Amino acid sequence: MNRRDILKATGAGMIASSLPAQAAPAWDKVKLDMAAKLMEGWIADGRVQGASILVSRGASQQFARNFGTAKGSEPVFLLASITKPMTAAVVMTLVDSGQLSLDDKVSKFFPAFTGEGRDTITVRHLLTHTGGLPDMLGDDEMMRERHAPLSDYREGAIKAPLKFAPGTKYSYASMGILLSSEIAQKITGKPFADIMDERLFRPLGMSRTAYGLRGRANSTTVPSQAAPAMTEAGKKSWDSWNWNSAYWRNLGAPWGGALGSAADVARFYREFLDKRGTILKPTTEALMITNQSPAGVKASGLGFDLPPSVGSPGLGPRTFGHNGSTGTLSWADPDTGTICVVLTTLYASAVRPHPMNLVSDLIAQAVTKA
Repeated sequence: MNRRDILKATGAGMIASSLPAQAAPAWDKVKLDMAAKLMEGWIADGRVQGASILVSRGASQQFARNFGTAKGSEPVFLLASITKPMTAAVVMTLVDSGQLSLDDKVSKFFPAFTGEGRDTITVRHLLTHTGGLPDMLGDDEMMRERHAPLSDYREGAIKAPLKFAPGTKYSYASMGILLSSEIAQKITGKPFADIMDERLFRPLGMSRTAYGLRGRANSTTVPSQAAPAMTEAGKKSWDSWNWNSAYWRNLGAPWGGALGSAADVARFYREFLDKRGTILKPTTEALMITNQSPAGVKASGLGFDLPPSVGSPGLGPRTFGHNGSTGTLSWADPDTGTICVVLTTLYASAVRPHPMNLVSDLIAQAVTKA
C-alpha cells in the first residue's frame, strides 16, 4: 500500500474509531414480525417462491426466517452482485501484502489494455466503478448461449469501448470487477475461486459460500425465478444458460456468481463492521467502506456501495452494503451495529417496490427505533 493509501486507510480508521457505534436501542420486535409477515404474503400468493431474512446485532441479537423453497437452516441462494465486495476484499489482500497497489495501472497486467485512455485506468478505478468500463459486454447474452468461459469475458472487457474518460464519472461496471479478479489470478497463479476459498471463505467460516457450485449439487441450492431473455434467440436457448443452469452456476463469475447463505453474508459483513482484521488489516477494512471516488463523483467504497445507493431510510450515513439482480439485498449500519440480509428468488427488476426493499425498510425502522 503506497503512502496515499496508508494515509487514507489511517484516516478511515481514525474516523471509524472517533465515531463509535451509538448505544443500540432495543429492537422493535413488532416491526421485525411485520417484515416477516410481509414476505410470507408474497410467498403465499406465489409472487416470490423462496426467501431468507437475517438481521443481527452483535453475538446476542439475531432474527432469522426462511420462506418457501428456502429450506434448511442456511439455504443457499445465487447472491448476484453481493459477490462484488467479496471479490474486492480478496483483491485487497494483495494490496495489504504489498503485491498490488490501488494505483497500479491495469495495463501493467494486461499490455493489450491500451487506447481510448485505458492506459490511465487503475485498480482503484476498477473497484469504484469509475474507469468507464461497461457493466456487461454488448454480446453478453450470446456469450452465455455458447457457454463462454471467464477468459472470454476477460478478453471482451479488455477490448470493450469506454463509456467516459477514466476517473471522471461513476458507471456501474461488472467488467471492472472481473478485471480486478483477473489481476489477482495473474499475481497468485491460482484460479480465483480457489483464492476466494483460501483468503475469505475459510478464514471467516463462510462454509456455505463458494464461487460456483464447487462440487455441490445444483439441486441443493435455491432456484432463482425466471428473468426474461433479451433476444428471440436468447429465449430459445435460455434453458441452457439462465441463472439456474449448470453453466451459470458453475461459472463462478467474480461480479455475481457467488452461491451462499444469508448467515454467510452476515459473517462477511461482521468482519467489516467490527474491523476484526481476520482477512485484512483493520485500516484496510475501514478504507473499503468509506468513499474512494474522486471529488464530484458518486460515492463508492472499494467494492461496496454507499448511501444513497444502499440501505433504507433512517439508517446512518456510514451504512455500506450491496444488492443483487437476482433479488438480493444486504447492508450494515455502524451507527446501530446492525447487519441486514434479505435474499429472494424474485429478480430485482420484476416489480417496484420489490419485497426485499419493503422488508429492508421495516427492518431499518425496527433497529433505529428511539
